[in-house]
Amino acid sequence: MKLSTRDIQLFVGGALALTGFRALIWLPYYYAVSLDFGRIISFMITGLALPIGIAILMGRASAVTLAQIYLWLMIISGFVVVPIFCYFVPATSSHLLWAAIPEMLVSIVLLVVIYWSRSRRFKHEPDA
Repeated sequence: MKLSTRDIQLFVGGALALTGFRALIWLPYYYAVSLDFGRIISFMITGLALPIGIAILMGRASAVTLAQIYLWLMIISGFVVVPIFCYFVPATSSHLLWAAIPEMLVSIVLLVVIYWSRSRRFKHEPDA
């Protein structure tokens, strides 16, 4: 079985939708129980992945470009925010690193997979 561009985009769309859904599910807990506004804002931003993922699953061509922009912003903001937070709040920096680094790695891998799906290897194959 050969992978098509659409197959890869469906994988990325599913991963984004799952990530966004997971973030949105945790929002009521952090809003009602802990009132951690940093996490609430972070989860709201991560929750934007849900509509992007759904749009990819529905076959919207512009959603893949939007996913690339979203993933780039997540990666860049991670590389900016994590060192700043670790510098100003060193006591809780290890907790942030354990939470942020895997999410950044997921964003990097999904971005690489999107670029891979747009490589020459898939240019002349018909999508299913």
